[in-house]
Amino acid sequence: ATSRALRSCRALLLSDMLLAATLAATLAVAGGSRSVRAPAPRCAAAAASETLSRHELRERRRRTRLLAAELSALDVQGSVAVEYAECLTAKGIHSAADICGVDQGVLEACSIHGLDRQRLLAFSRLAALEQTAPAPTSASASSPADGDAGSVGDAGSDPRCEGEGGGDTLELSVPDSLDGSRVDAALAALLPPLSRSYFGGLAADGLVLVGGGRVKKAARVRAGDSLKVWLRAERELSLVPEPLPLEVLLEDDHVVVLNKQAGLVVHPAPGHWSGTLVHGLLHRMLQQRTDATPGSAPASPSSDLLPDVSGSGLRPGVVHRLDRFTTGAIVAAKTARAQRQLMAAFAARRVWKVYLAVCVGEPHSRAVIDAPIGRHTTDRLRMAVRRGDGADAREALSVVHRIATDGRLSLVAVLLRTGRTHQIRVHLADAGHPVLGDPLYGDANWNRLEARTARRPLLHASELRLAHPHSGELLHAVAPAPDDLAAYGARLAGVSPDRFDAWAREATDAVLAEARDSFEYC
Repeated sequence: ATSRALRSCRALLLSDMLLAATLAATLAVAGGSRSVRAPAPRCAAAAASETLSRHELRERRRRTRLLAAELSALDVQGSVAVEYAECLTAKGIHSAADICGVDQGVLEACSIHGLDRQRLLAFSRLAALEQTAPAPTSASASSPADGDAGSVGDAGSDPRCEGEGGGDTLELSVPDSLDGSRVDAALAALLPPLSRSYFGGLAADGLVLVGGGRVKKAARVRAGDSLKVWLRAERELSLVPEPLPLEVLLEDDHVVVLNKQAGLVVHPAPGHWSGTLVHGLLHRMLQQRTDATPGSAPASPSSDLLPDVSGSGLRPGVVHRLDRFTTGAIVAAKTARAQRQLMAAFAARRVWKVYLAVCVGEPHSRAVIDAPIGRHTTDRLRMAVRRGDGADAREALSVVHRIATDGRLSLVAVLLRTGRTHQIRVHLADAGHPVLGDPLYGDANWNRLEARTARRPLLHASELRLAHPHSGELLHAVAPAPDDLAAYGARLAGVSPDRFDAWAREATDAVLAEARDSFEYC
């Protein structure tokens, strides 16, 4: 048996040597007239894994299996999906949704081309939840052709777009593989599991645009065409309460304030039709109703459990949003009156919002960043500071206080005066001090250096103060920092992790006392 095994290994080695020789000959024939990219050797991942501990190797294999399953679900061939997953996981990419934030060179290095690349990029762009805009319920309610419908969301123009998250309006580009397809078929291919009939209904109500104009469902699209679609809840998007772990900071009959964990999407959107904060909140409301009337468990629709004054059916109770990987305090409404009042408060900038962030470098002890933010001119997934150019740029004001530093990294407290999409991340990056762990706006070298402990943007909504929508009394919620940010903050502040929350509250109160005392909540 040993001899047979040795002969088998020897034959495999000879085969690999022959393959290498053939490749070398091919490259020689090419003569340097054009660059020829050699495929990565099959043992590259194994060679890289030799430097990992047993625990790290086991964790990488687990993530590779999960990512391969994701890719297979996106119609990537099984064996190819495994190859892609091994390469992407080795480069720190742990889900298909993360692909939108990586450099195109990574996809080249992993030999992801053609239809597979188009499919993965389309999915990741949608799953990233970067697009933000109000969602009309019909063409007559608020037509997409009207100027404001596709504008960048903000607290001043639309309180529903407050904060860090995305919305239920999507922009995407038609890939080459769908050239000549009907618009309803193209959208169904790009946004599984939604059907052609679903998008046909949206098109009939004027909620689908091609190149800025409304189209019927049978309209043909061309490669590169710009598509915009307004999603709404229907049978295919029905919200079913789900039991999810929610950390409640404050709650009464009108509002609930939660400490959102990293990775939790606020409301349903492409790539996240279930398992969102809204699904968990609906389950909590259903459970409370059931407990109030023992012996009955009514199958209440989501509209009966939480209010949705926006009318889309996808955002019951939602007042503002946090990005998927941002943690911290988020308030939701339990009555229609409370939702309207809270939305008005965010729109009028009468909500005190303080964030903690770990950023690169050593910013000034206090900096007022007054720089308008709009959609990036070439990359529609990103926001950018737009000084004097672009009609979509909106006023954005952040007050940044450095409260701890070691000269390399710093802990900052940010008072958010406006609520533009990705405001803190964009402002800090523009100032040369990006948030650590941010794949979209961060420093690639620092992210790679700290990849084991900063696996997300280290940004936390630590404090909310606002007038209660019913009583008018001051509502104050403080969200404890998550473990990853607390570990960095404690190290920078020179305190133990279990003392960090108390220290951070004292430090934040000290630098923001004057601004807090003069803040108007009504």
